[in-house]
Amino acid sequence: MGSRRCTIPTAIQQILAWDHIVTVADAQAHGVSRARLSRLARTGVLRRLAPGVYVQASTYSETAPWPAFALRTRALVAACGPAAYAAGWSAVAVQGLPVLGPPPARPLIVIPDDAGVSYDSPYGRIRAVALPAQHRDLVSGCRVTSAARTVVDVARTAGREDALVVADAALRTLTTTDRLVHALQHATHWPGVRAATWVVEHADGYAESPLETLGRLTFIENGLPVPISNPWVTAGRRQYRPDHLIPVRWLAFEGDGAFKYDGRLDAGRVIKKQYEREWLLREIGLQVVRYEWELARFNRPRLAARFRAAIASTTVQDRPCRWSRT
Repeated sequence: MGSRRCTIPTAIQQILAWDHIVTVADAQAHGVSRARLSRLARTGVLRRLAPGVYVQASTYSETAPWPAFALRTRALVAACGPAAYAAGWSAVAVQGLPVLGPPPARPLIVIPDDAGVSYDSPYGRIRAVALPAQHRDLVSGCRVTSAARTVVDVARTAGREDALVVADAALRTLTTTDRLVHALQHATHWPGVRAATWVVEHADGYAESPLETLGRLTFIENGLPVPISNPWVTAGRRQYRPDHLIPVRWLAFEGDGAFKYDGRLDAGRVIKKQYEREWLLREIGLQVVRYEWELARFNRPRLAARFRAAIASTTVQDRPCRWSRT
């Protein structure tokens, strides 16, 4: 009997393997009682993330902060019922968008303002808000605010750099400028709308990493010419994409490859090819300036001084560097 109390039933193991969380309703549908789940939680085999929602404790303890936050978010959405949607940073986590800092302590869930009231629980914050149908989405079985609504909500309250990283990534893969503008119009009278407007106006879906976003932000914040993100430039018989390009000055800027490719098994080969590409770009007349994560993330005034010096060392050319989007 003692062994059984500490063993996860096969059906529950299968649910956890597929969805990572299990609800009481899921368990009961497979013949496992609520009491059995509670016993497994008391013995430390399962961990309760929200009322009636569990995760395998050993797996959760090894999960990185943002994926763990996504699990807590998904659990609370499931616990709050069909009117609940992950919002703000909780939506960012579920949607898999890039982030700069650690997650909040508790998830944020929103419900339509005609479906309930705002309240706090030990598991997260629940807020009743205006939530039109076009601001609702489903990601991997979890109800979330649409990517555009997520960007606007984050941009209203977060720092500019954090919000722009999210906005660039969302615009690159999940939404469009028109949808961002529509979501912004819906928030016209909400707190923080001016900050959100700035983010929407400056979001660039051609930026491909947080490093590139922070590099571009350095130009914007310091009144420097804003470069084109990842344009195609022809060098010989091949085409390459510098991270940033100021065509009239034949000046390209490249984020440090060691950060962008960290963790890749072929990182050495990729970085070698990157330096070869840099030589070819120089051969067609481009000056290439490299910058690193530490300055882009933590000391943009110093990085701006380097960018400004690089720009000052060049002159505006009558014939800009040719580039394209295809």
